[in-house]
Amino acid sequence: MVLKIIFFGSPSYTHFIIDEILKQKYDLQTVITQDSKIGKRGKIQKTPVEIYSDIININCLKPKNLQDKDLINILSDMRPDLFIIYSYGKILPKDLINIPKYGALNIHCSLLPKWRGAAPIQRALLNGDKKTGITFFKIDENLDTGDIISSFDYVIKADDDTLTLQTNLSKLAASKLNDVIKLIKNNSVLIKQNNNESLYARKIHKSEAQIEWNDTGKNILNQIRAFVEWPIAEANIINNTIKISSASYAQSKHSNKPGEILGFSKDGLSIAVNDGIIIIHKLQLPSRNMITAGDLYNSNENLSKSLKKILNIR
Repeated sequence: MVLKIIFFGSPSYTHFIIDEILKQKYDLQTVITQDSKIGKRGKIQKTPVEIYSDIININCLKPKNLQDKDLINILSDMRPDLFIIYSYGKILPKDLINIPKYGALNIHCSLLPKWRGAAPIQRALLNGDKKTGITFFKIDENLDTGDIISSFDYVIKADDDTLTLQTNLSKLAASKLNDVIKLIKNNSVLIKQNNNESLYARKIHKSEAQIEWNDTGKNILNQIRAFVEWPIAEANIINNTIKISSASYAQSKHSNKPGEILGFSKDGLSIAVNDGIIIIHKLQLPSRNMITAGDLYNSNENLSKSLKKILNIR
């Protein structure tokens, strides 16, 4: 008997799980995503999952209210065996959780109970964690507190940022999904979470992306790695608010003031910080696209001219 699955998800990186469900020839009955939003100039903005479901010709539902009786009846009539939830963005009510034969499986981008909540990847990067992972767990009525089926470690690399972790953790989850489903069908022993070890990955606020040059280089670099989507890390450079998406850090002792311009070349823009130097490799000027430091160096932008003037570069 083919397992009948309903998938809940919203962002683009969740497509790896959809692909794996189809690859394993499970019956993907429908995809459920968040409702479309109205963007600038009244343009309707579909979630990436809705766009992807259109491409692969899978039915997609966008319920405004998860407690709607019509929705509950529709899903109940499908008689699904399993719900799979990955970055959907809403907490499922009990009436939905109880519908599938094997319950609701959630995929979470951390090693629970650490970093429960909305922003586990960003919080791990901001915290300077060396390790993260994927946790498969049975959903209950609370936020990321359900019993664990299985978890898998991922070592965070020096060049990982939010985008690479979204992709790499999703690929890891997809590679383990079939084995986890077998465990669920065989009623394997579940592991209770230790609430005493929990950390909460609270929702990201725009103000957290603001770089202060008098901070440590490690903290600033972690900000840049964490904030490569909205919000993108930003800092003040010669009275310009500049977004930064890629940088490196060299620890060193110096007598320069934090925020002082130390160097500018095709390889990067060097800024003094509390305990060393941040070298910016990719940046975005106001009302411009993201460019490399080399592109800025070769440009006629006023910022490029000002930097060269400060450093006596001709």
